Amino acid sequence: MSTDPTSWSTQEVILTQVRLPRVLTAACVGAGLAVSGVALQTVLRNPLAEPYLLGVSSGASLGAVSVILLGLTLALPFAAFVGGTLALTVTLFLSGSQRRSSSERVILAGVATTALFSACTSFIIFQSPDSDSYRQVLHWLLGSLGGSNWSTVLIAAVTLAVFGSALAASSRLLGVFKLGDNDIESLGINVRVSRAWVLSLAALVAAGMVSVSGAIGFVGLIVPHLARPFASGSVTKHLVASALIGALLLTWADTLSRIAAQPQELPVGITTSVLGAVAFGVIMFRQQKGHS
Repeated sequence: MSTDPTSWSTQEVILTQVRLPRVLTAACVGAGLAVSGVALQTVLRNPLAEPYLLGVSSGASLGAVSVILLGLTLALPFAAFVGGTLALTVTLFLSGSQRRSSSERVILAGVATTALFSACTSFIIFQSPDSDSYRQVLHWLLGSLGGSNWSTVLIAAVTLAVFGSALAASSRLLGVFKLGDNDIESLGINVRVSRAWVLSLAALVAAGMVSVSGAIGFVGLIVPHLARPFASGSVTKHLVASALIGALLLTWADTLSRIAAQPQELPVGITTSVLGAVAFGVIMFRQQKGHS
């Protein structure tokens, strides 16, 4: 392949400017959502916790939908990231400062934040006179990698490198949360501050991923369960295994979304929801079989 882009063939342009950025974006987003899911399930001690539990997805959706309907699509990733970060701030504020039952408080605060931002998003869509943007809004809300380019690769990769690395560096702290809050306090660790730190990192990873891909569900929920057999009880191994499986899963799901309904393209969020439901069913069946 020539180093001069003007001499590239159509196939070379499609490969370098469409296919490759899309694959790399999918890999980074899948890894980021999976790592975020591991952190949340660990720190909240809830196997059903996922990145969107903190309201990050609904906040990002509000920011993204607002700029789409205003015709400012170039600012979409930034607006989505700001919206997700704002939702995180609201969740942490609503969860309060009490140490006791703080995991439950965070979950309830996340549910309330999600409901609030989702209602705002629905109101904006309902009030908008621009029906031409509805399809783009729907694709974003369902999760889509169709708009991937080298800018989305950069955003997702930098977010994963910065905040994902910070989570990996906090793996010992994450491991401590396998204990009860009283046991953690006896080690001289401030539970509230430590939990807020991990929640913030996990939410920022998710916000960065959602800002370039839309609201892709189930990846952060199901991948930590798929990766657990490879972790051997180690949080670090769990993070690494989840990142790899998440990257592979979303890349494969996006490929399936492109070819399943040709000539149209399914939003990848639909595919991941179906795959996630099937995977959860298999996991639950195996667990039930193991206990019988």
